[in-house]
Amino acid sequence: MTMSCRAAAAAMLVIATMTAQAQVTVTLGHTGVAEYLGAFVAQEEGFFKKNGLDVKFQQVAGGALVPGLQGGSLQMATLPPTNMLLANDGGLDLVSVAGTSVFEQSDQNAGLLVGLNSGITTAKELVGKKVGVPSIGGFLYVMARKWVADKGVDPRQVNFVEVNFPQTADLLKSGTIDAGVSAEPFIKRAVGAGYGTVLAYFAADLPPQTTGVFYGTTRAWAAANPGSIKGFRAAIAQAVAFTEKNPQAARAHLAKYIKLPPEVLASIAMPRLSAEVTEPQLRYWVDTMSQLGLTKTKVNAAELIAR
Repeated sequence: MTMSCRAAAAAMLVIATMTAQAQVTVTLGHTGVAEYLGAFVAQEEGFFKKNGLDVKFQQVAGGALVPGLQGGSLQMATLPPTNMLLANDGGLDLVSVAGTSVFEQSDQNAGLLVGLNSGITTAKELVGKKVGVPSIGGFLYVMARKWVADKGVDPRQVNFVEVNFPQTADLLKSGTIDAGVSAEPFIKRAVGAGYGTVLAYFAADLPPQTTGVFYGTTRAWAAANPGSIKGFRAAIAQAVAFTEKNPQAARAHLAKYIKLPPEVLASIAMPRLSAEVTEPQLRYWVDTMSQLGLTKTKVNAAELIAR
């Protein structure tokens, strides 16, 4: 090997070493549903690494996301704005970093299921009944409370209990719960198996471009890692652009993370990915949480976005 070749090889080794050293390790907590496709694509297509991040995925129950951020076991999490507002109302300081997906009123990817033998056909018939939700304080929990309240029922008369997405169908079948709040792919699986039927799809009552979850972190971590925040946003934006051009490849990545049979996966509508976090999106949740009496302090929505 000539001296020039050895020098070139040494330079490449130095660059590779520096690149590896520059990677910031981030543990991302998530609940394993289709709305997080942007992160799945960013991981599989190498967009996180290209933006200086070594992202480790950790699937957890929805109720463990905020404690994970607070305790430091998670640096980033798929964070519903409702959970964020409740946590901040209780003294924490969480912020949104990037968007996941948005709803349009025709969407049928989140809603309220009732057991086939429950006899429930209206909101009033939920009074005194047990309704499963993926996490108390989460987006779907708040949507269920709002839907019930909008139908003239006091949500305090409904017994909401925490049930993980995969368990909802079986608990409806057994009658352990009378109704369950769910999202795709679990809605289609429950209905297809004959375990439940849909009472309401929540998107029908949402403003266009509403989102039910962001990628979020603590304000302290965001302030200490501005480069990682910028890199994470860039990676999600690149993943959204990739998905728009390569939907089949993105669907294959989705299959890897949510582990569904091919026939079920093929029936699922792809989420409307969006990398943005906007002040109006957050303001909707600030107002909704205040109206339902779930938060005491009405905050400035703009302050909930990491800068």
